[in-house]
Amino acid sequence: MGNILQSPISTKFGIAILAIVLAGNSSVPTRAQAIRPASVSVEGSTAYIDGTITSEVAAEFTTLAARPGVKSVSLNSPGGRVFPALEIARAIKAAGLNTIVPPGDECHSACAFIFLAGSERIAQGKLGVHQISGVDDPSLTQTAIGQIYEDLVTFNAPSYLVSRMLRTPPEDMYIFTPEELERNSINIRDRSKGQAVPHLLPIETWLRQSWLVGVFLNTHTSQPFIALESDNMEPLLRIAHYPHRSQTFVEIMVPEGSISGTSARLELRFAHGNDEPFSLFVDADIETNAYAFDFPTDPVAIQKFWAAFAAGTELAVLNSFGVEIGRYSLAGSRRALDDFFKVALR
Repeated sequence: MGNILQSPISTKFGIAILAIVLAGNSSVPTRAQAIRPASVSVEGSTAYIDGTITSEVAAEFTTLAARPGVKSVSLNSPGGRVFPALEIARAIKAAGLNTIVPPGDECHSACAFIFLAGSERIAQGKLGVHQISGVDDPSLTQTAIGQIYEDLVTFNAPSYLVSRMLRTPPEDMYIFTPEELERNSINIRDRSKGQAVPHLLPIETWLRQSWLVGVFLNTHTSQPFIALESDNMEPLLRIAHYPHRSQTFVEIMVPEGSISGTSARLELRFAHGNDEPFSLFVDADIETNAYAFDFPTDPVAIQKFWAAFAAGTELAVLNSFGVEIGRYSLAGSRRALDDFFKVALR
């Protein structure tokens, strides 16, 4: 495969700059925390967590979870503290309990950890995720990332949920639709089918408007790589660089089985305001769930691609019949590219 980078690349990663997790700040209370006192109770075989997650809630719940006859946990919480949420989630996992978000209730931010730990998990109410905010201590950041992603693997959290979390700023909340919950194995109704271990785990990430930049671990190959990914996930456009192989390529991820054949000629049409669009054409391999192509070895072609990507306002990808495959905002692309190359050239 062609290599677009012009100088040696180090595999040293350094300290994570932005902790991307499912919960809010681990030390500063949010407005919701201040106005919703938490309660923990048990009725029959169901334990209930209603309110903001704190250390006190975690301690109380751990005692209740050990009671004989408790089978499930009903959740209604705006979020709370990171580590108490993980403590509750581990207790749920260890006890083999199911988790529920009833209709009309919500499970946001740190509460999502608890939901994901269920052997069977069903959200009929609102399930929401976003990034962490306010963690300035690098040692806390690294600790949080390590614990969170170790637990995500244990809980069989689907990659789709992790991706949505990474792309949602801390001041926002991504609420999954009922279709997303079912289609992407976020809801699990049969515990024997809950084997959706994330394929890509983030090590460090930056969100630059419409683009996510980061260092990821491919859990299937145990190899780290650097990626530049679109905010639009239907379909996702990813520029990936594997430092150990000096390999850079583009993937456009589509639903498995939705395309056929072995190759396709794609048009990359870059728009810039009212200017005439600029197009590049590439020959892509067709895989089971993606169009994939290497960067050209011609340095002029490489320069044209990066210049168009950094300066454009929108990118449309069309197949050989002129049918649009995907459309992507290029807001933040210049800054995202700067991050991409800085990490790649470490």
